[in-house]
Amino acid sequence: MKKLTLICFFVFVSIWSVKAQDNDREKLFKQIEAAKIAYITKELSLSPTDAERFFPLYNQYQREKRELIHQRRSKTGKRRGELEFDSQVLALKMRYRDAFIPIINAKRTARFFEAEREFREKLMKELRERREKK
Repeated sequence: MKKLTLICFFVFVSIWSVKAQDNDREKLFKQIEAAKIAYITKELSLSPTDAERFFPLYNQYQREKRELIHQRRSKTGKRRGELEFDSQVLALKMRYRDAFIPIINAKRTARFFEAEREFREKLMKELRERREKK
């Protein structure tokens, strides 16, 4: 009986620990996404009206982009080649470029893709630096 209680305790602690890690990841993801939105807003000099029109479309773009990445990483999905994946990402960007232009103009749309890349590079640099400090 003691063994069963002990096993149940360890299973419970393990499940709780995994759940806590998932919550931490979710919280971190939301913080990063909020920082990214703030960075994009600043870099594109979006007015509140522009932001109100731009970010719903941006969120849709992000969902589709994450879905492409998820399909690529999925073990059950069809494994695609690097060039096929890159061409799908490029097609997605071109489609959304055309959708963003009427909202934020062509110059800011081009800047958006640059700002998105810059943010990702800064984030990766900061993560590397934090890892090196440990």
